[in-house]
Amino acid sequence: MNRTTLISLQIIGLIICSSGVFAQWTAPVNLSPYAFSASLNEDMSQCMAVNGDTVHVIWQDRRTLGCAIYYKRSIDGGVTWTTETNITDTMGTAKMPSIAISGATVHVVWIDSSLGHPASFYKRSLDGGGTWGANVCLDTSTKFWPGVAASGSMVVVSLNKEITTGNTEVFFNRSMDNGATWGTEQQLSHAAGRSEDPAIMASGNNIHLAWNDNRTGQMHIFYIHSPDYGVTWGPETDILGDESYTAMVCLNGAHVDVACGNRILGNYDVYLPESNDTGATWVSTPPRITTTPSEDAYPYLVRNGMNMDMVYYKISMGRAAMYMNSTDGGATWSTPVSLANGGQQPSISYGSGCVYLHVLYSDSATKQIFYRRNICPVTTGAEPLQQPVSPALTLCAKPNLFSNTTTIEFTVPEDGRVKIAVYDLLGHEVAIPVNSEFHAGVLNSVLFDATALPAGMYLCRLTSGSASVVTKLILMK
Repeated sequence: MNRTTLISLQIIGLIICSSGVFAQWTAPVNLSPYAFSASLNEDMSQCMAVNGDTVHVIWQDRRTLGCAIYYKRSIDGGVTWTTETNITDTMGTAKMPSIAISGATVHVVWIDSSLGHPASFYKRSLDGGGTWGANVCLDTSTKFWPGVAASGSMVVVSLNKEITTGNTEVFFNRSMDNGATWGTEQQLSHAAGRSEDPAIMASGNNIHLAWNDNRTGQMHIFYIHSPDYGVTWGPETDILGDESYTAMVCLNGAHVDVACGNRILGNYDVYLPESNDTGATWVSTPPRITTTPSEDAYPYLVRNGMNMDMVYYKISMGRAAMYMNSTDGGATWSTPVSLANGGQQPSISYGSGCVYLHVLYSDSATKQIFYRRNICPVTTGAEPLQQPVSPALTLCAKPNLFSNTTTIEFTVPEDGRVKIAVYDLLGHEVAIPVNSEFHAGVLNSVLFDATALPAGMYLCRLTSGSASVVTKLILMK
């Protein structure tokens, strides 16, 4: 074999290996090895919150005679984890937790029977999970568990109360000072039946809720929106009927996606009611996402522009936590991938700059909590990626199979500071080729010298203002 052939085979092998690494999920990590009968909340209440490279997770655990909420975090994007700590009384009755984060403040809510009947409680950490404040009782007569979301210094909670026997309604409360003080709860649903399992999300001054509601005789998905921090609310809107359940809310710009289960065709499948105008109008026929003969429900969805990543729970046929991706705004979806046999109640979040996907799920067999991570599937081939987030935000490398140096080309949508950082596959920042001011509408280029780095695949992220774009780099030695 001559030298040219050998080099060619090495290049092909590098491409294949790099693409394989790029598409692979990490091995499952048991976050609760000492747990007994650990579980997460139902899908509408997230048990994982990510801020940059810090991943926060919570779960309920019966390792003692009581039931407590346990907390754990990773500050390196899920590579290593702290020892779990109970943030409620280990001999208590705390269960069904939900978590949200804003800056360094971590917000947690749960349902607790410590008062002799179910009640909703809140707790916060002002230092990213290092230390925790006191328990705060938000509602003394809760029927089902609360949910929580945060945007800036605003913290919002969904509450579920039983008005009379068989009549549960959705309530709302908020704090405008980062959880220090709370207002007066408001009733948002008026069904005279079962309005339950409310999912809540907030972005800026907008608050969105979706819940399961049987006011029509069947369980439908209802939705309500406040454009002014919860001061006023729009109408209660029926966005999906015919035995729908397990709704959640995903926000991204003007997009509001409410993934949920629906069994109009017999078995539960995942459907996706969508609004592209901040909840003002909804698609008339929500698309059906899963089409298998199994029972598919409890979906959780995250979106970054046209890229959508979803996990859901396959209830029957072996039980599994499943994953799917769409790169065209939900028009088409990838083939489902099983992340765990026996996995249930999955949650998914984006990591720093949407480079990584973080997935959390409980195992129905071991009754423990597991975590997996992958690189966001922005590309799978060897060609340079140019992924515009807006018409004027682009990033590519030429060549993108290179030895020691390559030229990074980019454009930005507005004048200002641009940072380009390079990460290894563990999420470590290994180089910063650009960190300075650039003009909009101009094709910029910079020579990236990777002589000091080992061969392999790297991720290159450009950040301009609040927008970012990612491409992969393949370094050959």
